[in-house]
Amino acid sequence: MIWKKPDADNPPTQTPMQPPPQPSAPRSQPPLAKERALIGPSIEIKGTLSGGEDLFVEGRVEGKIELAQHSVTIGTSGRIKADIQGRSIVVMGEVEGNLDGSEQIILRQSSKVRGNLVAPRVSLEDGSDFKGSIDMTSKPAVEAKPLHTDNTAVKPPSQQVLRQDRTGDKV
Repeated sequence: MIWKKPDADNPPTQTPMQPPPQPSAPRSQPPLAKERALIGPSIEIKGTLSGGEDLFVEGRVEGKIELAQHSVTIGTSGRIKADIQGRSIVVMGEVEGNLDGSEQIILRQSSKVRGNLVAPRVSLEDGSDFKGSIDMTSKPAVEAKPLHTDNTAVKPPSQQVLRQDRTGDKV
């Protein structure tokens, strides 16, 4: 039986309270959230941006953004006149320049982009304003080496020029 009334003859016994077990080693701090730099709407930057963390831009940038190993997000009030290189690029604002994403490029509905997109995965949401070209070819890990290093070209027999003797017969 799950529900049983305590017997009046046998009062319930109490077990002595034991303190909770103490950890033998101090707890490690939880991992911090990914670091992200923010360029606010009142900030204007001219030049080359590079760094070691993700970037969120709400301001204006002219020049070049080089964050090949990190993500770059252009917010709705972001205005960019620069080429952007990043692992993952998300555009919600305006960009005039080429975008090179090693993983992906996403153009949200509010985006306006004038430039070429190069990434293995490209996504354009309905309503995004885009003018340019899209290259979705994967970059080869190792360049193929030519089989022949000899510069002399060998023509197939059908294209070889035969000698002619003095009488005009082919030899």
